[in-house]
Amino acid sequence: MRTASHHNGKDLAKEIAVLKSQLEDLAEQMSGTGQSLASRGEEAIEETLKSARALIAKYGDTAKSVAQETVNLKNKAADTLIEHTEARPLTTLAAIVGIGFLAGYLCRRQ
Repeated sequence: MRTASHHNGKDLAKEIAVLKSQLEDLAEQMSGTGQSLASRGEEAIEETLKSARALIAKYGDTAKSVAQETVNLKNKAADTLIEHTEARPLTTLAAIVGIGFLAGYLCRRQ
């Protein structure tokens, strides 16, 4: 009986050692998987940033030129309005009064 319990103890010790080894292997694999996922996430972020920078570089100049053209157009329209107002003050006054009456009539109807 003592021999049987002694063999069971050795078998149990071997199984515990095998389980411990398997747990260590699993922990190493999980650690590697976590690092792998983190590195893949970092790669995806870097790729996204690279694409965003390329898009900004590609269309940034176009957006700046469109904005500058808009500012130039606004300035030209303001200058033209000032010139016409100075050249024809009565016509400008009549137009403003007409627009005012029209706006008042439309607001009153509603």
